Amino acid sequence: MGRLRGAVGAMAAVAGLLAAPAAAWASGFALREFSASGQGNAFAGATAAAEDISFMAFNPAGLTRHAGESFAGTATLIVPRAEFAPSGATTLLGGAIGGGNGGNDAAPDTVVPALYYARQLSPDWFAGASVTVPYGLVTDYEHGWVGRYHALKSDIRSINFNPVVAYKVSPQLSVAGGIQIAYTRGIMSNAIDFGTLDAVSFGGAFGGTPAASDGTSTAEGDDLALGFNLGLLMEVHPGTRIGLAYRSKLHNRLDGAASFNNGAVGDAIAAATGAFVRTGMQAEINLPETASVGIYHEVSDRLAVMAEAAWTAWSRLRELRLTFDNAAQADNVITSNWKDTWFVAVGATWRPSDRWVLRTGVAYDQSPVQDALRTPRVPDEDRLWLSLGASYRISAGSSLDVGYTRLFLDDAAIGLSATADPNNAFRGNLSGRFELSTDILAVQYRVQF
Repeated sequence: MGRLRGAVGAMAAVAGLLAAPAAAWASGFALREFSASGQGNAFAGATAAAEDISFMAFNPAGLTRHAGESFAGTATLIVPRAEFAPSGATTLLGGAIGGGNGGNDAAPDTVVPALYYARQLSPDWFAGASVTVPYGLVTDYEHGWVGRYHALKSDIRSINFNPVVAYKVSPQLSVAGGIQIAYTRGIMSNAIDFGTLDAVSFGGAFGGTPAASDGTSTAEGDDLALGFNLGLLMEVHPGTRIGLAYRSKLHNRLDGAASFNNGAVGDAIAAATGAFVRTGMQAEINLPETASVGIYHEVSDRLAVMAEAAWTAWSRLRELRLTFDNAAQADNVITSNWKDTWFVAVGATWRPSDRWVLRTGVAYDQSPVQDALRTPRVPDEDRLWLSLGASYRISAGSSLDVGYTRLFLDDAAIGLSATADPNNAFRGNLSGRFELSTDILAVQYRVQF
């Protein structure tokens, strides 16, 4: 019981750490970086492999393959790069919007931790718990950049506490289920073109200059959501396993506040209209359900191959709409119309000795973003994963894992129109291209008591 209390205490501590500022770069804003050992195979076969307890994040039914009591901790360094090359920016009235490219890198680096604990309760029953970050993204641009009316800072992260129970139905079949307890927090800021608003809506009565009489707005909110996850693991032949897993959607209603820093023209408009003053704010966002299938096959005692396919229901994100308690403040709407995506991966694992394990994998990860609706907040594109990894058995009960991935992304074009999408009327036209790449390095320590 002492080790159990210690493990729960450590998970509570890491939950506080995960609440600190973080950034990541993933398909949409989902993360897969839960396991350094899985990272080495580009997460190929993650739903079926069950190589250690960190794989419970992909399929909790794999816990039945780990006797006794186990603990694992993972730290993943994510180094994204997003540099914008603008080709044009104009207001609704056609005037040029000046400014730079937002900085040499709009996506900050981060370390994403995860913790796992598992215990065998009886010959057939197993329990575990994890703390992970399944969603997270930060983009942060310099004030005064050319796309400032579309985005300054975007920050969303979701911390997931997931207790699970697994049952061994037979030596060949295991099932599992768990509860997701997810805390989600979001921050969104952008500049406001009070000059164009004044010219279009008030005939220039407040003396504003388009693209030169700026203010800023910042909205921040959070929520706690509940969901569930299910898993099945079946050994169809000695050394060959198939896994199925499902995570439910998480419905969030972020409650918080919006604040404004208006400048002289904005303050005059605020005094005349009652808008652009601090107010309560709400935003609904559905974190999507996922379904995955994996296969793991041992070719020999030293060599295994694996494959994975995972589906994410990103089509639930049709728009991001911020509504305000202040009736004078119009909704702030970003049209997304994201599409469902697939992640597919293949990999191989080689055990050259009893102490060493070497891994490799390749994956293709679709982006949910439609080209015509891509925004600087999430300048996402399809990506190719190339991964390598290794594990070293330190002692009979402990191991160290390392995984590295290079993500190759296509350039992401921006072509936002102030007339085609009415929500962009006072954000203006913005065109250009993002150059994207990401490096990921994960380290993991695991011990079995």
